[in-house]
Amino acid sequence: MKASLVHLTFVEMCRALHRRLVRWMIVLAVSLSALAGVIVYLTSRDPAALARESTHPAHMVSWWGGGGEDSFLLTAALFLVVGAAICGASVAGAEWKAGTITTALTWEPSRRRLHAARMASAAILAFTIGFALQVVYLAAAVPAVALNGTTAGTSGRWWAGLLLAMTRLALITSLVAVMAASIATIGRNTSAALIAMAAWALVVERIVAGLRPQLARFMIGENVATVIPWTQLTSVDFERPPIVAMAALVGYLAVVVALAAASFTRRDVVAG
Repeated sequence: MKASLVHLTFVEMCRALHRRLVRWMIVLAVSLSALAGVIVYLTSRDPAALARESTHPAHMVSWWGGGGEDSFLLTAALFLVVGAAICGASVAGAEWKAGTITTALTWEPSRRRLHAARMASAAILAFTIGFALQVVYLAAAVPAVALNGTTAGTSGRWWAGLLLAMTRLALITSLVAVMAASIATIGRNTSAALIAMAAWALVVERIVAGLRPQLARFMIGENVATVIPWTQLTSVDFERPPIVAMAALVGYLAVVVALAAASFTRRDVVAG
């Protein structure tokens, strides 16, 4: 009897979590969060210095300022995005390198269903893990706040803003993981996916933004930088409402996922 798509997605999630790279990346993230907590605590022990530095994480209100301001939470954004790209690409690309994709197709012969389940698995896991790691990261700074800092300014509205920011960052983490998994499916290689994503983000987008600033609004980086703080960028010459930036990111992702599905469906698996 053919398994339901929900069951197939659950199986793919379990397979992803059993990959050593995914587990080690989670361990690394937790370890770095603990290290950040130690640093925050040690640097908050001087009351005079802490009083002068209003953006220190020992001041809980500095965890999230909103409005595009630098904050303690945004420090974790780059690490989450990089981790999502590595794990997402590995989950899809490693299947081709190990040759286990034929085994997966023996168990689930429908390539479209398998691809859909794999993308859904990447999205759900990346969102859940991304949000949980943010909680761990912020929790690591709690001792510094409790023993040396202050919670002044943390109203109910501030907590709501922090929660929404964490949700948006987890969503971006999810989008990156699915993007990486899709590109790895097209290229049938983990390294190819990571190189392609790095080249696009660090080279192509920066060249386009430098030579044609009016096109920067369409770049992934600018849209991500708009969605996470959910505010219009102030250091650019264009207007890009956050909801439009989010729609653009989802649209870009849909195109890449569709291309990956077409590639996976039509190309010879044995030859890969």
